[in-house]
Amino acid sequence: MRQELQSFSDDYEMWQSFKAGSEEAFDRIYNDHFSRLYGYGTRLCPDKALVKDCIQNLFVDLWKSKARLGDVHSIRHYLFYSLRRSILKEINAEKKYLHPDELPANYNFEVTFSHEHLLVHDQLTVENQQRLSKAFDLLTRRQKEAIFLRFYENLEYAQITEIMSLKEVKYARTLVYRALDVLKASIRKLASI
Repeated sequence: MRQELQSFSDDYEMWQSFKAGSEEAFDRIYNDHFSRLYGYGTRLCPDKALVKDCIQNLFVDLWKSKARLGDVHSIRHYLFYSLRRSILKEINAEKKYLHPDELPANYNFEVTFSHEHLLVHDQLTVENQQRLSKAFDLLTRRQKEAIFLRFYENLEYAQITEIMSLKEVKYARTLVYRALDVLKASIRKLASI
């Protein structure tokens, strides 16, 4: 006899069910977020095995500490924040003098534009795509990460602030706005050539 799957109306309800010990809620959280976590993690760190280990450890730790966890209204935000801290901690393992939120020299946030995404969502020509890619290379690593979180993951500035360990929301906004200014200026310059 087939068992009906429980439906959750929102992240908060799913999180509460998970905290109460629901394996189904835990499985849903894992299945709904693994690929996005992996995509984000591999942009932070090119070591795919390290990223998979960090994701695995994140979910193991979640399950073990579920009863002690606080309330969460955005599971994706919570998981991105946790994964980023875990990856940076692993990268910094050899450099014990660094604060866990400091970015090591080998921190490298990469974003690769998929051809399909650009065609479908932005309807850019190949020429514009090349301009955007060249302009994107001019951004700092933190600007690239902020742009990714804001426009690819649709996270709010407050969530970006927490994930990237910024002191205030205005810093996240400034990071995104400055990145957009660099992109606009670069694209205009490249278009005039």
